[in-house]
Amino acid sequence: MSLVKILEIALKTGRVTRRYPAEEPLVTPEFRGSIEVDPSKCWGCGACVKVCPPNALTLTPSGKSLVLEYFVGRCIFCGMCAEVCPAKAITVTKKFELASANLRDLRSRVVHEVLRCSVCGTPIAAEAEVRAVVKASPVSEEYAVLCPRCRKERFAKSIGLRVGAPGGGPS
Repeated sequence: MSLVKILEIALKTGRVTRRYPAEEPLVTPEFRGSIEVDPSKCWGCGACVKVCPPNALTLTPSGKSLVLEYFVGRCIFCGMCAEVCPAKAITVTKKFELASANLRDLRSRVVHEVLRCSVCGTPIAAEAEVRAVVKASPVSEEYAVLCPRCRKERFAKSIGLRVGAPGGGPS
């Protein structure tokens, strides 16, 4: 196609882009911007972290807590985290003007207290996650606050087995 023909088509069509930021941007209903995590709903289960392709979400132990961190600089705005969140704590917003000179402005954190085993003190999971499991399932709180090892020992004891004894299973 000749340059003259291309210019002719361009003149007939007119301007197809918006003069952003002088004009309002076109944000369609399907548009996906950055995410927001509601700390009051988040369990700290880490489902969002497991499905995040660019690792924009991380769940890191920090002393007596678990920290869920979202770094918008890595996010590809796919929305997979919001789809898998069992607590519906993540929402995809329409926000896209995210540039900042301060790197801290691009990070958000949700801190969860870690529940420890009531017998041996081993960290189990985020307290909110354990509470949600107890509420939604037939698991008793007595067993929910035990680590897998202590839970196994308590169950074995309740049916008359000794963990580590012959026929009692591995220790």
